[in-house]
Amino acid sequence: MAKAIGRAWAAAAGLAMAMGVSGVQAQSSLCPAPTKGLFSLGFAVEVDAPNIYSCDTASFKTLDSLYNGLKTYPLSGVSSYYSGTEVAYLDIYFNGLPVLIQYPNFGATGQGALLVFEIPALGVSKTFLGADRDESQRLLEDYLKSAGLFGRIMKYQAAHSPNSPISGPGGLIPTAVASDFADVFDTLPSTSGGEPQNNFGIGLNFSNLRVGGLQTRVTTLPLSYTIRNNIDPRRQLAFSMPISLSDTEGAKSYHINPGVSYRVPMTDAWSVSAAARVGIVGSMDIGSLAGVVSGSVASTYAIRGSGFDVAIGNMVGYYATTKVSSGDYSANPEIRNVVLRNGVMLSQPVRIGGMPLSAEYSVIDTRYLGTEIYVDNTQEIGVTVGTNRSAFSSRSFLRGGLSYLRGRDTHGVSVNIGYWF
Repeated sequence: MAKAIGRAWAAAAGLAMAMGVSGVQAQSSLCPAPTKGLFSLGFAVEVDAPNIYSCDTASFKTLDSLYNGLKTYPLSGVSSYYSGTEVAYLDIYFNGLPVLIQYPNFGATGQGALLVFEIPALGVSKTFLGADRDESQRLLEDYLKSAGLFGRIMKYQAAHSPNSPISGPGGLIPTAVASDFADVFDTLPSTSGGEPQNNFGIGLNFSNLRVGGLQTRVTTLPLSYTIRNNIDPRRQLAFSMPISLSDTEGAKSYHINPGVSYRVPMTDAWSVSAAARVGIVGSMDIGSLAGVVSGSVASTYAIRGSGFDVAIGNMVGYYATTKVSSGDYSANPEIRNVVLRNGVMLSQPVRIGGMPLSAEYSVIDTRYLGTEIYVDNTQEIGVTVGTNRSAFSSRSFLRGGLSYLRGRDTHGVSVNIGYWF
């Protein structure tokens, strides 16, 4: 996948782009790329000297379609002017990051082969001069393999685009945060008796979100296994592994997030859980590849009422990306966040069709501190209905629910169902 990212950059270099760089006769952007969508570009070719240009723009849903667009360049009326010798400028919008490339001189050899590569937001400004433009492109590709830019690119995207597969809604880190919190917040501490039983859990969560003006659908399969202590079933060792697919208007990313937690009852009303998790996210469509490790501590305090219970959940966790390699490319975005997640849940017995059930109403707030990310806080309102899931339960139980999430340039609903047996 990382190789595909480098392939796209190399293809981009083969076409050229806009804006200047120190030491070169700079040219301001002539037709900047649109900032709508994940990927887009603007292409300008000098059609008549001096300084008469033809330009056009296009948007793409995936990195591969951007690559194909750069390779074949089907934009109307512009590509016909580019034969490989003209002064040309290319302005790429790469999921929140502007990237600028240019051939500022006429000709395919000598100074005409000079290639200027610039990422202003990252302070990157490089020139490459080969025997011809093809060799200049190869020099750029070699630079991209060794410069360590991909980690910096993903870090910038996390801060400036809500559609980051690492930190955006439905991404690797938010999924890990939600899973860690659910391990302690999904069951009220209980003092009732019963025969303890270990449980397998399987579920399905589907989210339909509007993120940065784009539709994002996230499907998550949460798997778990909980081991209860025979002496005190409130003391639990839980293994979980959410597997997710995120689709942003055709651009897909995948992540898996296995983890383990251990819950300890401190009093009849208060329980504490510690969790550790390691995950990986990959997306050829968006051009991201990263691992994440995390550790967290969470607690739940229950207030018993007449006909209802209230649970207060609090969690603090540390989530950090790790280096991942693929082919000639490796990257670590160096995203490090302390995450605070706090919630209140009210639980009450209800009857639906004569069947005794329990309903839970929750409000959850999440805050990300540390490395800047675009969606640095979210709020969720949810309701679930199902059979009892006491910490002492010796039965299987089934629950389903609906929640609404909001954040910066983000809002949407999720439906979920889970079965434990």
